[in-house]
Amino acid sequence: MRRSLKAAQSDNEVELVSFFLIELCLVEYEMLRFPPSMLAAAAIFTAQCTLGVSKEWNKTCEKHSSYVKDQLLECSKLMVSFHQKAAIGKLSGVHRKYRTSKYGYAIRCEPASFLLEAWF
Repeated sequence: MRRSLKAAQSDNEVELVSFFLIELCLVEYEMLRFPPSMLAAAAIFTAQCTLGVSKEWNKTCEKHSSYVKDQLLECSKLMVSFHQKAAIGKLSGVHRKYRTSKYGYAIRCEPASFLLEAWF
């Protein structure tokens, strides 16, 4: 995750949202089908989209992660759906954790719902 964040030249906010998304995935059984490297890359891509930093997965990110954007979209869509329901599920500990100042209030950002709507 750290290597991918560095390759993406991510700021602190993207980093916090990426870790928030990864932690949401830890308790989801259906995420076991994705390799950890893909989860890390998809979390960073989804965080960038969530914060409006970028909707593209650039060549540097592709090179360091070995994934193209199309390979990340399915995983990213699941992350967005988990983000949308983070506060209402039975396992809301991650939501409580990331709504504190220590974690930069990462939960305050709106989910990147546009990722659910279309393949672009």
